[in-house]
Amino acid sequence: MAGFTAVMPSLVSQVLFITGNELIGSSRTGIFINLVPIFATILSVMILGERMQVYHVVALGLVLVLVLVLVLGGIWWAERGG
Repeated sequence: MAGFTAVMPSLVSQVLFITGNELIGSSRTGIFINLVPIFATILSVMILGERMQVYHVVALGLVLVLVLVLVLGGIWWAERGG
């Protein structure tokens, strides 16, 4: 049972990442890999009961801003014809 618990989430996440890579391309998919620490932090707080510290919130905010700038900037650049 422990092997299944360890292997299945990794397998499913990789399959979903590869599928996303095929759908939207590697340049866009690479940006979203930066969301992994955000989900890891949120899940550790929810599931493991870890305490959220101020530096966690600051780091999460920085990553979210970076991803938004890259995604929205890429959309703007593509629409502009660059």
